[in-house]
Amino acid sequence: MSTIDFSHVYRLAIVGAGLSALSALQAGLAGEDTLLLDYQDGPGGFLRHALTAPGLEDLAAFVRAAALPDRLTTCFRSTAVGLLPAFVEGEPHTLMVRQSSGTVEVRATQVLLACGGLELTRESAQIPGPRPAGVITPVFAHQLLNRGYAPGRRIVVYGQARYVQATAYRLAQAGLSVTLVSPPGEPVLALPAALSSALTILPPARLVALAGFPRLEEVSFERAGERVTLAADTLVYAAGLRANTHWLKGSGLALSAQGALEVNARYQTSVHGIYAIGTAVAPSLDHEQSLTMGKEVALLLSGGAL
Repeated sequence: MSTIDFSHVYRLAIVGAGLSALSALQAGLAGEDTLLLDYQDGPGGFLRHALTAPGLEDLAAFVRAAALPDRLTTCFRSTAVGLLPAFVEGEPHTLMVRQSSGTVEVRATQVLLACGGLELTRESAQIPGPRPAGVITPVFAHQLLNRGYAPGRRIVVYGQARYVQATAYRLAQAGLSVTLVSPPGEPVLALPAALSSALTILPPARLVALAGFPRLEEVSFERAGERVTLAADTLVYAAGLRANTHWLKGSGLALSAQGALEVNARYQTSVHGIYAIGTAVAPSLDHEQSLTMGKEVALLLSGGAL
């Protein structure tokens, strides 16, 4: 971890050290006077917790190979909690950054928001039923596995993405009973034979109810007008991602109706000198556009053309 000079105005501050930011850095974005901030203790974004899961080998290899440039000033365990844009061109923007010692101000002429996304929770879909223990998101499942804990014994994974499949298979590899159900209307991904044989995979269905307290006991789905109930002590709810932009409330940056940052073809937000890439712009559990966005913004901010 480098030391931030709070009296200094950085040329560029990058918020987030996930796939899009790493892609931009690997493409040569970091020049002199560049600061990288992230709330975790190292790079990789929230996917870093899942990179040992079978099916994500390409992303794991990318993160391992994406060494941070020596000239880059890094500051981990530092969470951006606010942004005060300079609406006069040429004036520095101010980031409010929370560290263990308190909240500090960081100033930069340009800001690149690569602040990622947050996994949707069952509350976001207003799934009826109690609020029992055992309803978690994929990142929490991976964090538990990384620490040697089993999230449960009879697990239902609900969602449809490569990341979701990798989560389900990793849970099954840990010797747990895992059933994978995708939402209706989602494209069905073909599972490799090794993965499909380790899981119980049911046809797409809509999650309609939970039951049990204080621990989850049942998960109910609806398919073609019929109700299907599965016994489960854990539900891994993996139905999507939303942009991590709640901390930008009041900043004046334009957001879509879904809360994602709006950018033009050059990744410029509605405020001069502030750019955005990755799942903060295009939320996706699989980070489908993040690597491309990182490469392109590195080229554009270096004076190149696409």
